[in-house]
Amino acid sequence: MNLDDLRRARKAAADKMKASADKLAELEAAEAPDEAAMATAQAEFDAADTEFQAADRKVKRAEGVEAAQAAAATGDTTTPAAPAATVPAQPANPDHQGLEVGFMALALAANRGDRERASAMLESEGHSGIGAALNSTSETAGGVLVPRPLASQMIELLRPRVVVRKAGARTVPMSAGELRHAKQTGGATASYGGEIDPIEESEPSFDKVDRSLKKLSSLVPVSNTLLTRATVGGAQMIRDDMLKVMALREDLAFLRNDGSGVLPKGMRYWALGAHWDAGPVAATALAADTALRRCVSLVEDANVSMMKPGWIMRASAKAWVASLRDANGNPLFPEVERAGTLKGYPIHTTSQVPNNLGAGSNETEIYFADFAEMMIGEGGDLRIAQSTEAAFVDSSGDTQSAFQRDMTLFRAIAEHDFAPEHDEAIAGFNAADWSLQAA
Repeated sequence: MNLDDLRRARKAAADKMKASADKLAELEAAEAPDEAAMATAQAEFDAADTEFQAADRKVKRAEGVEAAQAAAATGDTTTPAAPAATVPAQPANPDHQGLEVGFMALALAANRGDRERASAMLESEGHSGIGAALNSTSETAGGVLVPRPLASQMIELLRPRVVVRKAGARTVPMSAGELRHAKQTGGATASYGGEIDPIEESEPSFDKVDRSLKKLSSLVPVSNTLLTRATVGGAQMIRDDMLKVMALREDLAFLRNDGSGVLPKGMRYWALGAHWDAGPVAATALAADTALRRCVSLVEDANVSMMKPGWIMRASAKAWVASLRDANGNPLFPEVERAGTLKGYPIHTTSQVPNNLGAGSNETEIYFADFAEMMIGEGGDLRIAQSTEAAFVDSSGDTQSAFQRDMTLFRAIAEHDFAPEHDEAIAGFNAADWSLQAA
């Protein structure tokens, strides 16, 4: 038996122990306990316990052998072993990161949600590691809870696609469903005085940042023709579709949602009123330069650490800024095209920033922030489920039957929220006609 088989045997023994313990507790709670039945149940529990202990020893022994073989796999070379890795191991092919989740979804769909059969299918097709991981997942109503290591791969894979994460926002755990940070809003003071003058007293003041998890969901319908085998291509398709819709919606939430109801509160609404110029700023070189300088100075003057400062804007606004020229025809901001920076700070672009705001439907938004001050609270788990019978509403607003259309619906749910450590770390403004299309 390989290590995966031994782990499954250990889990089966643990399940027997639980069933026996539940039966024993039920008998003990009876008004007139059946001593004979209790003795039988106790014997069954003891047998299951013995089976579990034996299986556990085999697993630990096999794990020890595996670890020893890995440590000894140095070949004939005398080169000293490399130092222990300080970061989690990554797939040899970065494109395959997070594929385990896609394979799990495919196998569950092919076996109508039966976790054990899906695990067996994955093993039979050469994916024993993923099969064992699926077999160890926790079942939820209508789906499974992806193990944290795999869920973290999915969350990590969002990073290049989501501008707020890419800009440097910090991820913090919200395992209890809430994020509560105390923050200092006022400091103590010092003053000069005469030899016998009384010392002026002062004390710091504090406030708090309280956030609770918000639920982000995606629903991806897939043709059953594509689900006949758990292939790498199919797993990539499932993974990428889930990521794409979740990434775009998360980006919009962290930027522009107002925090009402079930929505996170985004940067636009965390920004202090004095830090946001609704203007709009005109499409001239002088107005643009003044507005950009003002954003940087507002954040710097607030004594923000400026560890990971940067800009967020539409790509069309970035192109317009790059096109500005001085009186001699020289680029006003040559660093935009040369290094992708503005005023020395990196530019991050996303189409989630609108370009049709304002009375003339010609305004966009320009954000500047120290993203080291931005916190994304993560629930940590990713819940996936599938159905071949459920109905769904398509992008046209029409209700569709998955069964009638021979499709499987995949649903993914993640939980998170967003808040800055200091609201003063955000500044920005509305800009009118900052686009080459408008020129």
